Amino acid sequence: MGFVGMASGCIMFSQQFHAWAHGTKSKLPPLVVALRDGGVLLSRSQHAAHHRPPYNNNYCIVSGVWNRFLDENKVFEALERVVFFKLRRRPRS
Repeated sequence: MGFVGMASGCIMFSQQFHAWAHGTKSKLPPLVVALRDGGVLLSRSQHAAHHRPPYNNNYCIVSGVWNRFLDENKVFEALERVVFFKLRRRPRS
């Protein structure tokens, strides 16, 4: 139960952090603005890269701390290949 509770909480909050990445500073709580300005949460401009073609980078939509490392090492490209070979679903990129 502890694992399920913790995992559910993390999923729920990650979706909220992602939603805040779409918001403007004037519509966000001051704490969220401070976390974005401090680089803890993804800024609006950083998040925009997640929504631009070719859609093969910037998958980390909460803080973005790992984006550079994962993109340079093509981690998500490898995962896309696994999904393609297992499910025959082509990636958007």
